[in-house]
Amino acid sequence: MKRKKIALTGGPNSGKTTALSVLKETFGPQVELVREAATLIFSGGFPRTDNSIAHIEAAQKIIFFTTKQLESLAEKSSEAPLIVCDRGTVDAAVYWPSGAEDFFRQMNTSLEAELARYDAVLHLSPPTNPAFYESTHVRTESLDQAFEIDRKILRIWEKHPHRMVIGGTEHFLEKAEAIKNFVDKIIKG
Repeated sequence: MKRKKIALTGGPNSGKTTALSVLKETFGPQVELVREAATLIFSGGFPRTDNSIAHIEAAQKIIFFTTKQLESLAEKSSEAPLIVCDRGTVDAAVYWPSGAEDFFRQMNTSLEAELARYDAVLHLSPPTNPAFYESTHVRTESLDQAFEIDRKILRIWEKHPHRMVIGGTEHFLEKAEAIKNFVDKIIKG
């Protein structure tokens, strides 16, 4: 049986972490979860206060290579038929100061090569109601910045041949059902 891998992506506060919990609860050993590298890095002490180009580039390089290593570890150590990645390697390009093309050149890869790493992409957008948006010590963006990041992430993944986009609904249960149905088809497919 060929193992499949999907990227769960989207703007800040879109429900990705909650979606991972729902998937693990629903599918149990059929899914292996790969945690988001950015959260691990920033919550582990990498400073978020410096917005210099050098700082942003260093962070995104670390995130890109950590994401690849976390995915590789899951592929080598899990028997689950589906690996679900909290963000994919493509996401780091959205934050690169001099654009995605330069990012992929600096990382010695291409957008096409990185898209091909994933069998499917599930994009969750942030809620449109400001009452449902929450900043944290790791998530520092404003709601407007979250929407802009979400638009950039939508654009960069748009060429993936198997992508589902779930809009920013206030009711996560609606998202959860769509997410479970999407993943169920991939597992059975």
